[in-house]
Amino acid sequence: MFKKPPFVKASSNISSRDRRKLINQICDTYKLPKLSKEGQERLVPSIVKKATFKSFNGDSGTVYFNDQDIPIYFHTRDSIVYPTIYTLWSNHYILKVVKTHSHVIEILGSGANLMLPGTIPKFFNIGKNELVGVVSSEDSNRIMAIGFTKLNLQEFDNVLGRSGTAVEIIHHYNDELLKLNKEIDIEIPEVIDTNILIEEEKEEEIKQPEQEVTESVTQLHVMKETESEEQPDEPQEENHEEENEEEKLSKLTVEEIDNFFIRSLYQTIKLDTVELPITASTFMSSYIYKNLPIMDHQYTNIKKTSWKKTSKFLKAMNKLNHLDIKGKDEDLTIIKLKRSPIIDQFVPHKINKPKTESKKIINKNIRALYKPTAKSRHFFNKLDQEYDALYTSGELRAFFDLYIKKSELAVPTKPKFIKFDDNLKNIINPKKEELARDEAFKGFLKNFSPYYEIDGHVGKGTLPKIQIITEMKIGRKIVTRVSNYEKFNLKQGALAEEMRYKCQGSTTTTEDTIQVQGPHGKLLIEMFKDKGIPISYIEFEDKVKKKKRS
Repeated sequence: MFKKPPFVKASSNISSRDRRKLINQICDTYKLPKLSKEGQERLVPSIVKKATFKSFNGDSGTVYFNDQDIPIYFHTRDSIVYPTIYTLWSNHYILKVVKTHSHVIEILGSGANLMLPGTIPKFFNIGKNELVGVVSSEDSNRIMAIGFTKLNLQEFDNVLGRSGTAVEIIHHYNDELLKLNKEIDIEIPEVIDTNILIEEEKEEEIKQPEQEVTESVTQLHVMKETESEEQPDEPQEENHEEENEEEKLSKLTVEEIDNFFIRSLYQTIKLDTVELPITASTFMSSYIYKNLPIMDHQYTNIKKTSWKKTSKFLKAMNKLNHLDIKGKDEDLTIIKLKRSPIIDQFVPHKINKPKTESKKIINKNIRALYKPTAKSRHFFNKLDQEYDALYTSGELRAFFDLYIKKSELAVPTKPKFIKFDDNLKNIINPKKEELARDEAFKGFLKNFSPYYEIDGHVGKGTLPKIQIITEMKIGRKIVTRVSNYEKFNLKQGALAEEMRYKCQGSTTTTEDTIQVQGPHGKLLIEMFKDKGIPISYIEFEDKVKKKKRS
């Protein structure tokens, strides 16, 4: 149903009454148990939007979104309400499941149905025309596709040698439905919560309130005593310390946040080796924010302090004689960090160290591709290779060398040079009778249409580059603009949020550009490199420095 992007009208919030109707409709349709309030919230969020849609094959209906514009349910005019894969990741119990092999899951994403030989018995009480989820044999709780059974599967104990469609797929985790969200990257969860949040029944209605409280407190004491007997003393004390610390840090005053930023500066001066001079934005992101004491992330922002701005914070530290700065307004540079008795006596604190062992190494699959033009048809025919296909430069170089060898075009006295037959003359149009192989191949490659591939998505034209520009706006305000990122499958909303966190500055977005306050070119280059984008596909221009030189 969603092999191609559907046309979706603007969405609007539904009322709380319609939300309750939707919950009741889903529970009745899928015969769900009576859920607790938390269970209902997980099933249908408190904020729900809906919009009408029309698919490429003519199906029309309604799609429901959560507050992040992620599709959670959909239905056509005459169908039941279907949960999306995103909803099933947190409510796996809604559907019965059919197991298949892990590699088959990817095949289903190309629009194929699940055939009977690709399934894994046994099928418990799964008949014909039932809506089921499709899971991998490696993880029976993570539903990756949904569809209707076309056979009475409970009749099959063995699928070897059998034929037929087991499940006709209507929605897959990688189809165009979940891609309707343009702001947030929807990640496949590593762990599926298998708890069903059922409403607990009240056993004794006549019980007095005081009695209930007394029994609850007694039960809590018994649980704590049991846990203390089962667990070693030291880890338990550490857990209590961590919990108490979290409670203390859950609510901070402005004075406390100020103190934390000053402590971070002390720790930076005492423990870190800072290459000077260093710009204010780089100093804050690379040292001050990194060295903050363990605290809630909502407070790790200069705007939560009394200074509000990086420049005011640094000027205050300059007055306290902890550092020397130069520059005006927001364009500051730290030129010296000063040791003092206060710094020498400072006792370092614990910081939030990133867990490097769990960091995922991301490598984007980026390739330049070339498509043959009409001039090279005879070239590929002679090699018995497919003419209407996309090739890398390495593959074309191998074909080029093979053609030279097969046609005996190498110059005997000069092995690095070649001569030309009619086919190569038509493609390269050389000005000389003989050319070096490398020079001839460059002319050969110019006659192919350029394409590119990024993570399996093929586009026409030369390989794009992410554009990063730092410039000065009216009023001496420095900003950094980023554009051309969408071709690298980076969603604007998620990218803007990450830039706001990394650069610790406000961001504004237009149709195809994100702007962040401050000079953050080098920081953003590193951020894109961490996302698997090679430096050769990133262009950075600092217009501020150019103005200063002139």
